[in-house]
Formats: sequence, structure tokens, C-alpha cells
Amino acid sequence: MKDRLSKFIISEGLTPSMLADEMGVHRSGISHILTGRNNARFDFIKKLLERFPKLNAEWLILGQGAMYKSSEKQTIDLFSVEKTPLSPTLPEKPQIFASVEGDINSQHDTIPEILPSAEPKKTSKKNVEKTIIFYSDKTFALYLPEP
Repeated sequence: MKDRLSKFIISEGLTPSMLADEMGVHRSGISHILTGRNNARFDFIKKLLERFPKLNAEWLILGQGAMYKSSEKQTIDLFSVEKTPLSPTLPEKPQIFASVEGDINSQHDTIPEILPSAEPKKTSKKNVEKTIIFYSDKTFALYLPEP
């Protein structure tokens, strides 16, 4: 069960400490379960399933079935433009970056113009300070606007 709990934590984008805070349990309790020192007790499993109702109890306890009760994962994909279009004038499947691997500076010229006919609004004095992209391997890339 410790491996499945670890997979669930990663799937939800949490850390063990964040999960403990969400559930209202001691951080050391989750640490002990993940290291195999202790087995998960009934009250821990109950709190976990109450806090995350889409989590499949059979998968968590027995390792059978899918992680989530429904076939769709119940987390929000922050980088998916095609699932949440920004405006009706966007292409059906916009591609913001041609590739996310490699040198950051080499990608600067590969960013297509998504709305070529849209004029920037001059009513706001907000400027982008930085853009951060988080990767699944716990690394990130920081993009700063050119001066």
C-alpha cells in the first residue's frame, strides 16, 4: 500500500507534508507509512478516502482496479490549452511551444503567434514579470521578458 499511496501523492501533485496538512494528520504518520515503518491504520484510510472521494478504495487497499473511481483523473492540468480554450477565436488545438526540451533561448523563436489579429488592450498597466513552467520531474524553467 505504501507504493500506491506514493503514486497517489504524485498524481495529485502533493508532497507528503501537504497531504498530512490536507488530512489533518501528523506529518510523521505519513512518513512512517511511506517508508514502510508502519502500516496504514483504518482511521488514516478513512480520512484519506473522505478527503479524496474520487480515490478508489479497492485500488488503494488491494491494488485492484484504477486509481480513481472514474476513468478520468480528477486533477486540473494547468498547461492544457486545448481542454480550456482561452477564447472562441483560438485554433482547435493551439500549440504554444514547439518543444519543451533543450535550450530555453533556442525556443524563443519557435513560439507561434496564437492570435495574430488581436490587438493588445491598452486599458491595463499590468506587465508580465516572469513565467514559470513546472515539469513532472520536479524541475522548472523560468522565463523572463526581454528588457
